[in-house]
Amino acid sequence: MSDGRDEELIERVRNTAGLILAITENRSWIEFFFEGDLMHTQTINLPGNAIFDIYVEEIPHKTTVYEHPRTMIFFTGPCDIEIVREGNKIIVRGLNQQAAGMV
Repeated sequence: MSDGRDEELIERVRNTAGLILAITENRSWIEFFFEGDLMHTQTINLPGNAIFDIYVEEIPHKTTVYEHPRTMIFFTGPCDIEIVREGNKIIVRGLNQQAAGMV
């Protein structure tokens, strides 16, 4: 989807089991949960007063649950991801450990 030239890295998260995408009161956020512990989460707040197109790429997933105003995606297994911003797009994509410098 992107050639990487105008991307701004927002965050990298390791070993996630899935994510929740949500919009509440003019605020978008992404919350990650982790394998074996659904109560342990990490929230990434996106810049306020802006609505983004959010894309999830290159992450194998087994289930997507939509319940307004949020969407929950369960990955097929633990996954390292990165979140980047490209204009009004937020891209959440899977990383292999070598590309992420996490080895």
